[in-house]
Amino acid sequence: MFIRKDRLIVLVIFVGIVACVLTHHLLIANGSDRVSPTTHRTTTRITTAPQGIGQLRGITLQLQSGWEEHPYEKYVDEIARAGANTISFVIPAYQENASSTSIFIDLRKAPTNPRLIELIRLAHEKNLRVVLMPIVLLENAREGEWRGKIDPTSWDDWWEDYRDYIIRYAKIAQQTQTEVFVVGSELVSTEQFAKRWRDLIRSVRDIYTGSVCYSANWDHYRPVEWWDALDLAGMTTYYDLTNGEAPTIERLLAAWEPIKKDVLEWQKKVNRQILFTEVGWPNQSTAAQYPWDYYRATTKPDPTAQSNCFEAFFRTWMHEESVAGFLVWEWRNHPEQKIGPEDTSYVPVGKPAMDVIRKYYQLPEAPKSTTQPTTGRAPEKLPAS
Repeated sequence: MFIRKDRLIVLVIFVGIVACVLTHHLLIANGSDRVSPTTHRTTTRITTAPQGIGQLRGITLQLQSGWEEHPYEKYVDEIARAGANTISFVIPAYQENASSTSIFIDLRKAPTNPRLIELIRLAHEKNLRVVLMPIVLLENAREGEWRGKIDPTSWDDWWEDYRDYIIRYAKIAQQTQTEVFVVGSELVSTEQFAKRWRDLIRSVRDIYTGSVCYSANWDHYRPVEWWDALDLAGMTTYYDLTNGEAPTIERLLAAWEPIKKDVLEWQKKVNRQILFTEVGWPNQSTAAQYPWDYYRATTKPDPTAQSNCFEAFFRTWMHEESVAGFLVWEWRNHPEQKIGPEDTSYVPVGKPAMDVIRKYYQLPEAPKSTTQPTTGRAPEKLPAS
C-alpha cells in the first residue's frame, strides 16, 4: 500500500504522542514522584460524616523528612500507645513565596509515595484511623507571608499545580482506604474561588470514596461558601483566649463560652460536623494569647498554661455531638527534637498537657443518635526518650 510521505510523518508523530501519554499515565499509576495530572473515574460519592468509626481522637504527625532512616514508624507506634484512635499525617509541598505559581514536592523534605503508603498501613494495623492532610508551605517566605496570603502572578497556573498535588495524594488515600482526606489547609486567599474549589473537590470524589474535609483558619471559616461540597467542616483553634490575662482554667472556660455559641450557630447552618484539625498550644507563657505564634522572642516555658489550655478546650468540646473529632497539634517528628517541660514547642510529650490529652481521650463517648463504636484503647506508658 502506498502512503504519502507527509501522511507518514503525521502518523509517526501521532504514534509518538500516544506513546508519551501512555507512559505518562503509567508513571502516575506506579507512584511517580512528579506532581502530575490524572484521569477521572466514577466512584460512589460520600456525602455524610465518617460512619462507624466513632469520634476521631487524634494526634498529628508532620512528615517533613525524606530520609529513609527517619523513625516515623516509631512515632506512629508512640501515638497509638498514647491513647489516640486517630493519626493525622501532614505532608508538605512547597512554593517559593506567596506570589509563586509553581508548587513542588521536595523529596528531601517529604516521604516517597511507597513510604507514605506503608506508614498509613502501619497506622491501620495499630487500629488508628487516618487523616491525610497535604499542606502548602512557603520555602522562602518574605516578611508577613504565609500560605493564607498566597497571591500568585497567575491563578490559573497555581490552581493547575495545586490540583495535581491534591489528586496525587487523593489517589494514595483511596489506595490505602484512608478515612478522611483534607483537600486544603488555611488557604485563606484562595477561598474566594468557590467554583475552583468545587471542581477540585469533585475531581477528588471521582477517585476517593472516603470523607472529604477542608481545614479553615480559626478566624475565616464563615467566608467559605462551599462547605456543602464537603463531608466535614475543618477548623483550627488558635483563638486569643485571654487578651494577656493569666490563663486560668476558669478564665479559659469563660472565653470559650461565646466562641462555642457562635461556632455551633454557624454549624447548624452549614449542617456539617466539625473536625478540629489543629488543637494545639505551645508550651509558652503567651500560649493562650498567641497560640499561633510559637516564635515569640520573649516567651518562656509555661507547662501549666499549656495544660490549662487543653483542659479548658476538652471540657468545652469533648461531648459535643456536632464535633466529629479532634487532632492534637502535634507529635515530635525527628530524633533530635527537644521534649519535656523546657521545650517551648507544641509537642505535649513529657509535659502536663499530655496527661490532660490522655485523660480525655480515654473517656467513653457520649450516647449519640446513631451508633458509632468507640475505637480508643487504654494508653500504655511511653518510653522516656
